[in-house]
Amino acid sequence: MKVFLEAAADAAALEFDAVADVEAFFSQVKEQTGFFIQLEVELKQYRKLTFTTVAAPKFDFEFEAEVIQVIPGPAGFGTAFQLCWKPGKSEELDRKLKGRAAVEDPSVSSPQFKIRNMNPNERFRLATKATRTERQILLRDTSPQVLLGLLAHPRLETKEALELVKSTHATGAMMERVAQNRKWMSNPEVQLAIVKSTKTSPPLAVKLLDNLRVGDLRMLAKSSSIREQVKRAALRVYLKRTGQRK
Repeated sequence: MKVFLEAAADAAALEFDAVADVEAFFSQVKEQTGFFIQLEVELKQYRKLTFTTVAAPKFDFEFEAEVIQVIPGPAGFGTAFQLCWKPGKSEELDRKLKGRAAVEDPSVSSPQFKIRNMNPNERFRLATKATRTERQILLRDTSPQVLLGLLAHPRLETKEALELVKSTHATGAMMERVAQNRKWMSNPEVQLAIVKSTKTSPPLAVKLLDNLRVGDLRMLAKSSSIREQVKRAALRVYLKRTGQRK
């Protein structure tokens, strides 16, 4: 979300990348009856602003909010606003959000909305044949089944495989799958990410140490966050590679 403030006119704009982001924002705003944003200028308490919310394609929604607290900080002024909605304003927002949930032609509807309404099995099937845009959305899925589906995609890129390895929802099965792919494993970042991950089985992590760069081995051998078995093995490989003795 980007914030544009016109303090002199008591107006501001909130710009979102997609209508789905607007919906997520207002879901929290309505629950809390307010919101908190960072501003470059300090506004007086109880000052009322008119906000215009915009997002592609052609979404706009106007509402009012009042400053209830200002917290100065190194990045500017954290400003808390309370909603000043007139009767029917919430219903107006709901109508606009529903009206933008899909465009007239279903074949070009927003992929965010389409994927959000799928169950895990449907998302898994999509993952195996998804477009690049759809893959970018699915990479952030919380279902290990869906993430495994992405790894079965015939055109999954190395940088996408790296994102999957680093995902907090990655599993040991995913690490094994990535480690079997020569194309992905030719990338030093992928190799290191698999070795460092706690989801990778220690035998697999140790096996991959021989492929790592000397600098990465040295880092692993000194790291306090690496599992002890992998750390000791990294030190042995590092000493052997550099011709040193323990």
